[in-house]
Amino acid sequence: MNKKAFTLIEVLVSIVILTTVAVALFEISTNSKNNFSYLSKKADFTTLASIPLMHNDTKYHNSDKDFYEYIRYDYKIKDDDLRRYLKDKKIHYSQEEFSTFSPLSDGEEKQEKKLDNKGEEQSMMDFSIIFNKILVSDKKHSTYVYKIDIK
Repeated sequence: MNKKAFTLIEVLVSIVILTTVAVALFEISTNSKNNFSYLSKKADFTTLASIPLMHNDTKYHNSDKDFYEYIRYDYKIKDDDLRRYLKDKKIHYSQEEFSTFSPLSDGEEKQEKKLDNKGEEQSMMDFSIIFNKILVSDKKHSTYVYKIDIK
């Protein structure tokens, strides 16, 4: 017997394999679009979150404000659509002291004297490095940064 054609079973198996591959490619494509959309929204929020981070102040601690509140005194926004957009975006701002590091002190402030290269005395004040954690969040996203103050 001379076999020149595929059997029905072989055709059905190849169709099932091709369908499985097509469904897998479709799932990958859909997941990529969803991931890209999520990352795009996250990047947009992070960009907007830079507004209160640039204007950070402890007076905003534990406050719910819109983005327009942070910039209305610094910038004159005449575009009503942009102003409305910034007023619609509500965020929560919180700032807390995360850690303090005092490399030259042993618990109390003291003033040290040091000789410079000319032999004259220089007084050195003890200093502290304060790490503040700033959190900016809305209903769906949040981002935080650490701010370093040297006192």
